Amino acid sequence: MPSTIETLERELGEVQREKEAYQRAVLRAENAHDAACAARDEAWSEGSTTDPEVERLSALVYQRRRELYEAIDRLKATEGKERRIKSRLMYVLPAERRRYLSGEVDEEFEEFLSAVREAYAQELPQAEVVVVTGRPGQLDLRGDATWRALERLYAGSERRWVEIRTPEPSPAIGRMARQISYYAGGHVPRIFIAGEEVSAREFRGEMERWPELTAYSDEEGQMILARITVRRYLDENVVERLGKRPRALVEVAEIARLYQRMNLTGDEVRWRLEQLVSLSTEVLEAVRSLTGERRKFSFYEIARAARLLDTHFPDSGVAAEALRRAVDRSLKTGVPLVDVAYISVTADGDL
Repeated sequence: MPSTIETLERELGEVQREKEAYQRAVLRAENAHDAACAARDEAWSEGSTTDPEVERLSALVYQRRRELYEAIDRLKATEGKERRIKSRLMYVLPAERRRYLSGEVDEEFEEFLSAVREAYAQELPQAEVVVVTGRPGQLDLRGDATWRALERLYAGSERRWVEIRTPEPSPAIGRMARQISYYAGGHVPRIFIAGEEVSAREFRGEMERWPELTAYSDEEGQMILARITVRRYLDENVVERLGKRPRALVEVAEIARLYQRMNLTGDEVRWRLEQLVSLSTEVLEAVRSLTGERRKFSFYEIARAARLLDTHFPDSGVAAEALRRAVDRSLKTGVPLVDVAYISVTADGDL
């Protein structure tokens, strides 16, 4: 039996074709109505309202107007059906937007893909790694039902994704895809072997050590990789401000990569990072450590406590240590983390 995604994708394709036909029908009806109005007005200007030709053309105008309204009604009904199907697809595909490459694709990102390609040159000598752009209105309906559904969902916008193309299968393809995804905001590249698309799931297995990207082994290289990751989630103005605090930029990128492994959507990661970018570097380090080690606390608790302490203590190192102590104290006493952080800045006594 077809899956829900396959069924909705097929229904969406049908209703979109139907909508295109109704759009053409509305355009024809508008032209016919305008032509009838012009003919009636011309006859009216040369005769009187009782002229039989004017009466005939007036009746024709009313007929064309009814036809136009009926065509518009059919179009609106089809658009409503399309919105309902899209809404259902958005519900069953909550995290699939990562199949598209968000953020800016600039020279640094292109050079990063070239570096990855070079790192796998011995294992995948004929592999190509490219960024593909889908223009508004152009659909790429290759691949599985999920991809086709996404293409139909976002057909009105420009879309980008990374493709790995190789003539022969190899376990290295999966490692290459995972390494690109790690730095590219969780974006999963599409894999084509001998022209046929293969699901990235087929290359899942035991995690192996990725080859080192020698061009990014120094501090400046780590900054470039951090910018590549953060650009997937935050706008360029925020990235530029973080660029003036190199360590903070790297920490934000590490937090983003940590969130990527938590099955969060791109929008959920973006919202979390937006709450953290103003924190000092030391507090960001503490947040990263606590997020990875202390799954007991929600993001909201950690972020709010971190902002409270970072604002209260002028020394960021003291604020970071206060956050760690607040977490330990909350775990021992069972008092909510935000309450512990608030008490630590408003009261002298211990809990």
